Amino acid sequence: MRKRYLLLAQLCFCILFATDLRALESHVLPNGLEVFIEENHLVPLATIRITFRAGAIVETPGINGLCHLYEHMLFKGNSLHRTQEQFMAALKRMGVGSWNGGTSTEYVTYYITIPSDRVDEGLEFWAYAVKSPLLSRDELVRERQVVHNEIAGSQSEPEYALRQAVLHALYPDYWYRRDVGGDLEVIDTATTDQLLYIKNRFYVPNNAALFVSGDVDPAAVVSAAENHFGDWPAGSGFPDLAPHRPLSESRLIAVPTSPTQGILSVSFTFRGPDAGADSVSTYGADVWGQMVNDPQGRFKNSMYENVPELHGGTRYISAGYFTQRDAGTTTFSFKVQVPEKGSLWDIITRLRKSLVDQIALMTKPGYFTPASLASAKTELENHDILSRETSAGYMANLSFWWASTSTGYYRSYLDNIKSVTMDEVRSYLNRYLAGRHFLTALWIHPEDDGRHAVSSRIAGKTP
Repeated sequence: MRKRYLLLAQLCFCILFATDLRALESHVLPNGLEVFIEENHLVPLATIRITFRAGAIVETPGINGLCHLYEHMLFKGNSLHRTQEQFMAALKRMGVGSWNGGTSTEYVTYYITIPSDRVDEGLEFWAYAVKSPLLSRDELVRERQVVHNEIAGSQSEPEYALRQAVLHALYPDYWYRRDVGGDLEVIDTATTDQLLYIKNRFYVPNNAALFVSGDVDPAAVVSAAENHFGDWPAGSGFPDLAPHRPLSESRLIAVPTSPTQGILSVSFTFRGPDAGADSVSTYGADVWGQMVNDPQGRFKNSMYENVPELHGGTRYISAGYFTQRDAGTTTFSFKVQVPEKGSLWDIITRLRKSLVDQIALMTKPGYFTPASLASAKTELENHDILSRETSAGYMANLSFWWASTSTGYYRSYLDNIKSVTMDEVRSYLNRYLAGRHFLTALWIHPEDDGRHAVSSRIAGKTP
């Protein structure tokens, strides 16, 4: 038994050492392509990921959704593998264990996991895919329908109307920079010229990063990257973005599409911090998020004490900050039991006032204890260690942070979290929450809405 524990301890040490930040190499090719390599010889596999600063964040109304469509089209053939069948055959020939692509608000990413003796072939595979996609008109016609069906399916979900209403309310000028699926009309009428615009504007090496991890030789990876990607011409890259305006007033919206009768979902959303403009405040926001979600903490218990109509007691109370380059948000979520008698509006009013009061109290010394601060940092450290447990997982996280902030942000994350003080937490609260305008969103069943006249009472007013 003692030997078994010793073996497990040694294995854990190997995993942590293998994903230690000191093992990460980074290079920049002359055309601007960044190359990150994490060497880990535990298993004879390698993952090759290429990520672009693209997605909804770079779109305008006329091309809203085309980054998602382009992601699909990349699998439809290129100058080396000219059809989707040849593309898939190449994956099979390389012995690909897993592969995929994805489009998000702030990045587009593709990856394959292959036997480590096929790394050069894998790099060549992605080089042809991103440098010379065929973008066939016939394939485009077929894929437009595929993406149309995906979006239409999403739009049929009850929560879709809520998501769209929140986007338009929080980002009235540039809401489309947060809408990954996009506009169905734009998708249905997309042309190859528009896809070429996406390719030449955003699929360029100085707007991309290559992440290679696993059983690899870093020098060989750099040499292969130069060989396969070195002739890729640079472009203008990531655009300058007009910032989203802060909310000029607190707003309230009600969306009567909830399928759950008798339970009202309530969210309060505050804007910021945007990591691209204020990365320092994001560390205080993350630590705050851990403290405020303590099941036995002051916030949850105070909210339930002040609003006993909360469904499930403190169980469904949550709060947190979501890091984004362009549109970070802090959101509080609650579920309210809709009363058979009495006024739901009065409960909403009381809930809102209780939240505002609690935020004001959070800015005062003593609301959070030194012990809760230390515990929050430890929890964040543990989460971060777990996220780095495998090479592929570590590099997937690194690619997200590369797109939304920087790799330096991610690599120094733990050190910055460990150094967060209570004053820095209060600075975040004062700058982005206390006394600030916010959006109240109510997701309600149509019959509950009609019975309590919630939508009709809003009429542009907050409770």
